[in-house]
Amino acid sequence: MLRTTFAARRLQFARFQSTVTQLKTLPEFQKAIATKQLSVVDFYATWCGPCKAISPHVEKLSTKYQDVSFYKVDVDESPDIAGFCGVSAMPTFLFTKNGQAIGKVVGADPRGLNQGIEDLKD
Repeated sequence: MLRTTFAARRLQFARFQSTVTQLKTLPEFQKAIATKQLSVVDFYATWCGPCKAISPHVEKLSTKYQDVSFYKVDVDESPDIAGFCGVSAMPTFLFTKNGQAIGKVVGADPRGLNQGIEDLKD
């Protein structure tokens, strides 16, 4: 019975499609944020504990706010994007519209992230 439950959960996890898009190059980043709608960019590192802790919250927000685009950037894989945006701490959440930064939350702050989206999405 335990084996069936584990297999069912594994299959359920395999079907999960993230609504947060990974960005790897600076041109890709610039193109992604050049829209009129709000974009939230999660700058993270794989070794960062707080980044791992807030990641499920970001996934939930990405399904709740379908009119907002969610992206993530691994600062170790894409240091050019992090440097372009002046990111020096992880996690950092950058809010953008029309290719311009309009807000930022530094740290694993779920309330700040929620409030930023609510304030800037319209």
